[in-house]
Amino acid sequence: MKKRFHRKDVADIMDNAARSYSEIHYDRHMEELRRLHKGAYDYAIDAGPHKWSRVHCPQRRYRLMTTNVVECINLCLKFAWQLPLMTLAEFIRNMLQKWFHDRHTNARSMRHRLTDVAHLVILKRVKKCGYMTVNAVDWNIFSVRHKGKLWTVDLARKTCTCNKFQMDFLPCSHALAAARYMTLSIYRFIVAKRESHCFHCCREWNLDFTSLCADYYKRETLIDAYSVPIMPVGHPSSWVVPFDIAA
Repeated sequence: MKKRFHRKDVADIMDNAARSYSEIHYDRHMEELRRLHKGAYDYAIDAGPHKWSRVHCPQRRYRLMTTNVVECINLCLKFAWQLPLMTLAEFIRNMLQKWFHDRHTNARSMRHRLTDVAHLVILKRVKKCGYMTVNAVDWNIFSVRHKGKLWTVDLARKTCTCNKFQMDFLPCSHALAAARYMTLSIYRFIVAKRESHCFHCCREWNLDFTSLCADYYKRETLIDAYSVPIMPVGHPSSWVVPFDIAA
């Protein structure tokens, strides 16, 4: 959007609309965009909100705003396209081999039950929920109040009226506040020593926040995703080629 219309303010509003968790906020940002730049508004609507808007996307995004793998691969192969076909194929295989090895090694070195990225998101949300007031509605449903606003959390259904919980499949700060209130946890939340001075309150909560997270964010899932290595193909002279293909 910024490159097309050469305006940062237009791009910022569009980004806010794309990342909105509720249709109310989405409509508010889109109306602001319409008043600011009608051409950009029409372009966004014609493109189809389901393709770029978080709240309108029919698939699960898990906090990702883009899945354009093709552009990523093209960028990595920017200087390899001029290679002969077989050399290019080996270049791609070797690149994937390194990626899988590095990511598998990195995943195994993670110290938490969640991936490092998800763990940091949770830490930030935990810090916020310490200032929230929670009241129980029933065993699983809670009202959470903060700065004059009220949200309803259902820990059994893993939903919150802020929509972050059910869209990200990662507990929002309201859900974490509710979980702390009902002492949901199975084990003590431990923060690394270098972070403990910032989030010392986390250690006082018996909070099994991983039970509220989708498996997508868990360390074991990441390890499994890269557990099968990309093997070398060997020298062509060692290949077993079917007769009908070799002929």
